[in-house]
Amino acid sequence: MSRIISALRLLATGGRQYSPVAYLFGALLPGRREGAGPVAWVRGWPMPDVRAGVGAITLGHVGLYPGVALHCRGGGRITVGDGTFLNRSARVFAGREVTLGKKCMISWQTTITDFAGFDAAEPFAPVVLEDDVWIGNRAIILGGTRLGRGCIVAAGAVVQGDYPAGSILAGKPAEIVT
Repeated sequence: MSRIISALRLLATGGRQYSPVAYLFGALLPGRREGAGPVAWVRGWPMPDVRAGVGAITLGHVGLYPGVALHCRGGGRITVGDGTFLNRSARVFAGREVTLGKKCMISWQTTITDFAGFDAAEPFAPVVLEDDVWIGNRAIILGGTRLGRGCIVAAGAVVQGDYPAGSILAGKPAEIVT
């Protein structure tokens, strides 16, 4: 029923960003998810892999490219805001909570996980990407990370920590370069 409501909302607002075929394929994606936004499965195979398990995946008006994986472990939660897209083979894993804001651009082969590390007292720590965050290809975002509005992460960076709005990050481990 929520998929029908999403499709009606899309038609009523004329807010299409992708082709009608992409929205049709998005409505057919298997997997339990919540959210008011229409999901677009864009340009090709393999289909995105959406697995909530006993957790919850909430998607706004998003674009998922081929090979994207959204997986929850246990009661984990993934929330993806309106206007965000996840490019080819991007991975988001949640054991606790991962939140991607509105209009984020996640490049190909990026991994976002709330796993904080084997030495941490709590193995999972929330990840929050605020609105308008850009993540370069093959970057890794680890548990306990908060990226402020408009942050940019360079390709290949490994990010863990709290960074203010507008930061540009690069390196392994990531550091603010501007």
